[in-house]
Amino acid sequence: MKISFLLALLIPAALHAHPDPSHTLAELDAHLIETPDDQETLRRKAELLLDTGNPAAASPVIGRLLVLDARHADNLLLDARLAYAKGAKDESKAKARSLLNLKPEHAEAWNFLSRLEEEGGHRDAAIAAKRRYLGLTTKPGPSDVLTCAAWLNERHGPGDDESALAILDAGLARLGCLSGLHYAAIPLELELGLHDSALRRIDVLVARYRPSVDLAMRRAQILEHARRYKEAAEACDSAIALLDALPSARKRNAAYQEVLADISKRKADNLLKAGGN
Repeated sequence: MKISFLLALLIPAALHAHPDPSHTLAELDAHLIETPDDQETLRRKAELLLDTGNPAAASPVIGRLLVLDARHADNLLLDARLAYAKGAKDESKAKARSLLNLKPEHAEAWNFLSRLEEEGGHRDAAIAAKRRYLGLTTKPGPSDVLTCAAWLNERHGPGDDESALAILDAGLARLGCLSGLHYAAIPLELELGLHDSALRRIDVLVARYRPSVDLAMRRAQILEHARRYKEAAEACDSAIALLDALPSARKRNAAYQEVLADISKRKADNLLKAGGN
């Protein structure tokens, strides 16, 4: 089972409006009038310009940062990002590697290099760089945890699934109970035959987010994979009970009836298989 699609789970359902970039830029410029060589403010301005797709405006800002401190790791990373934004990917990668030779513990530089390696078709190097980032950063991005696990799962070399699972669990330990990371771990555990561990994840999610039809059916899937068909039928029964508890208005539409019929058939199939064991 591949887990790449689970990257989408951590994209917010509704994107909250961000502050107007021009307003933020105006505030930064106002501060720079008073302290024109404040490197932290210059870096924030350069990042904003790069993030909003304006490398031409970012270029003189980054140039000034390099004049002020040509060895500061964050300044060098911005310079590498600027080269990338201008389409000079080989130059960007060379600058990122030069930075890491100077500052090998710079987490964000490893993450940036991972992106460059992946885009260049060098999956093994991308994985190695992403793992360095995850090991160095104080708080990894959930999407970075999922990405690294997905790359390992897709490579599917000796020990890669176990490594992917370890990365997901390390992410959960550092970030808390994120459903997307648990959902990504479950298919890995099914591949490895770790059914009880996968079921414990469902228990954690139920405790955190309360029972749901989706979680009941995920439990059924795990139990089916383990050939524990009687328990899988019981999980289907729990899903049916949750459907039955819905307000009557929601039961009138065709989608409800279709879902109910599918789960009822799945329950019957599991009972039939349980009887044959």
